[in-house]
Order: sequence, then structure tokens, then C-alpha cells
Amino acid sequence: MKPILRSLIVILVATAMPYSVAHASAGGEIIKAIGRYLTKETGQEATEQAVKEMTKQVGEELIERTAQKVVREGGKKSFVEVGELVAKHGPEVVRALDNAPEALPVLRLLDELPADEVATAASRLAAGSTGRELATLSMKLGTVALRAEARHPGVGVRFARAFGTDGAELSLRITTDQAVQIGRHVDDIARLPANQQSELLKMISSNAGRFTAFVGRFVQQNPGKVLFTAASTPIILANSAAIFGEGNIVFDKDGNPVLDSKGDPISEHSGVVPDVAKGVVDAVKAPIQTTLYLASGVIVILLAIFGTSKIWKHFRKERLELTTAENAADQS
Repeated sequence: MKPILRSLIVILVATAMPYSVAHASAGGEIIKAIGRYLTKETGQEATEQAVKEMTKQVGEELIERTAQKVVREGGKKSFVEVGELVAKHGPEVVRALDNAPEALPVLRLLDELPADEVATAASRLAAGSTGRELATLSMKLGTVALRAEARHPGVGVRFARAFGTDGAELSLRITTDQAVQIGRHVDDIARLPANQQSELLKMISSNAGRFTAFVGRFVQQNPGKVLFTAASTPIILANSAAIFGEGNIVFDKDGNPVLDSKGDPISEHSGVVPDVAKGVVDAVKAPIQTTLYLASGVIVILLAIFGTSKIWKHFRKERLELTTAENAADQS
């Protein structure tokens, strides 16, 4: 048989082979799993064209690279597990494993997640450099980091990076809006001494809604200023009741209302901040006090109205008694 004819026969046979047979490599098994996923999602047998289109979207080279990576790290058993996850949760699983520094640990983590969180977590793991950082953090902290990022995409990983397991767990106890608001400050909080970090996290966890509102007011009224510093944080911690709207109303020497759980002006807490830091405290105290003042404003106004009302009633009573006495004197 002539070489040209032999080559032609080989080409014809190859093109006539079914799509699944033509991809009988390790990557071909993942392509079959994609077909099963499409069948599950659509409720009908996936067509060859549909499988081709999704395979093209993911990338045959990426699929083959991921398959070989999994086999190399975990052998055939792990490869079977990948196929099962892909069939259940879609091709984002493949992208996640390809993007991860190590495929096998991430495969185990995804398998441990609740079923309704796997697809979102895989999508976040597939997200470039952020996904690689998430994979590294998750291999260190466990599924809590994955769950945090799945719950608050783009934000949960910041809590895990800044505070480890404690931060990731905290993010799971708050809403996404709260996580976004507090997330803007996690890098500043992470630079604080460990004891201040710990106390702040407890404070946030105890009443995230009011704490977030306090932070929001501060940012709105003091653009560009850093709220959480080594000097300002002790003031915040010492006045948690004021921040949560439960403090007593007192007045400083200038007559300004101050909310404080101990009934003392904020600036006069002994032992809260060393004397050497008082210059710094003066610089950061005013914005914090301003934010606290607003929280007490309504109460101060109500007290003022109440006080004025009592004075007016007392005046009317005195005036009535005086008029009665004068009338009695005239009659006599």
C-alpha cells in the first residue's frame, strides 16, 4: 500500500471515530463527566454538540493538564473522585483544580463541603491569583476558609487572610453587607497588637449590626481617617456600650455630651492609654467622639425637652400661687 493511501485511510478512520473514543485519554474521562453534568442539569441526554461546546469553553488543554495533575498526585482513585465531582457540580471543579497549587488537597476540601456550596467555592478557587491564595489558605485552615469566600465572594478570603480561622468563622456569622463594611478595615485591624485584635473581633461578633453602623458613621464623617490604630482602638474598646447605644449621658468640661459605660468622659479613662500616647489620642479622639455624640444626640434633645417642660410647669405653678396670694391680700 502506498504511503499516501495509508495516510489517507488513517485520517478517515480518525475522523469517523466517535467523540468520546477520540478523547480516550485521561482528559477524555473528564469530558464524559461533563456530559453527565449536562444531562443532570437539562434533564435529558446531553448531545455530542453540547458536550463539545462546553469542552471548548473549558479548554481541552486545561482538561488534559488537570487530569494528568490529579493522576500524578493521587492516582486512579482520585481521578474517579474528580469525575464524580464534575458530574455533580460542573466544569468549575476542573478549573479550580487546575488553578490550585496542589490538586489533591483541594479535591479533598471540595468533597467535604456541603453540596450546595461546592460550585460557588470551586468558582472562587478558579479565580486567578485570588483563587490560588484561597487554595493555600484553605489547605492551612480547612473548609472554613472556602465557606467564608463562598458566602462573601471577594471578601471572605480577606477575613481568612487577616485573622485565620477566627476571621473566617466570624465572617460566617455576619451578613454580606456587614462583611463588606468591616472588610474595608481588616488590614488595619490585622496590624494591631494581638490582644486588641482579639477584643475587637469579640466586639464585632457580639453585635455586628451596631458595630457596622458605628464604623459606617465614622467613615462618612471622617473621610480618609484610619479608625483602628494602636492609639484609638483602646478608646473604642473602653466605650463599647456607647457604640452599642447603651451608655450613660455625661458632659465633659466644655459641656459636650459623651456616652460612656462608666459615666466618665472618654478622654479621662485612667490606664486605658499610657500618658506617652495622650498626644496621639488627642488627634484621634475627636472623630471618635463626634461619632459617639451623634448616637446620643436624640437622647440629649429628649432630655432637654423634658427638662424645659418641667421648668415651665414649675414656673406656672409658682405664678398661680403668687396671683392667688395677691388676690387674697386685695380682698382683705
